Amino acid sequence: MTGSPPQCPQCGWPTTQPFQTLSTHRTSEGTVTYTRCVCGAVRMWLTPTAQHLPLR
Repeated sequence: MTGSPPQCPQCGWPTTQPFQTLSTHRTSEGTVTYTRCVCGAVRMWLTPTAQHLPLR
């Protein structure tokens, strides 16, 4: 496995460098982000909310 970042399946652009952020929304599961690639493809991903463990 190489250390290269994930790439757009349509054009090969690094998904870590989106052309445009379309929207960001908080949900009960975390933050959902929609971005547009330089080729026009739209990508969505979830950044999970940190789970807090009970204190003992």
